[in-house]
Amino acid sequence: MSDLVARGLVMVPAVLLGGVFMSTGLFWSQEGSTGSRGLAIGLGLLLLTAGLLVGLRNPRPDS
Repeated sequence: MSDLVARGLVMVPAVLLGGVFMSTGLFWSQEGSTGSRGLAIGLGLLLLTAGLLVGLRNPRPDS
C-alpha cells in the first residue's frame, strides 16, 4: 500500500505541473519570448511524461 501512495504523491503533482507548464507555453502571447515559450512546453512535456510513467509503472510482486 505504501508503494501505491508514494506513486500517487509523485504522479499527481508532476501531471498537474506539467499541465500548467504546457498551457502556459501554448497560450503565451508575449512578443520576444519564443525561447521561454519553448522552455515551458519542454518542461511541461517532461513533467507530464514522468508523471504518467510513474503512474503506469507496474509494482514488483512480493517475493
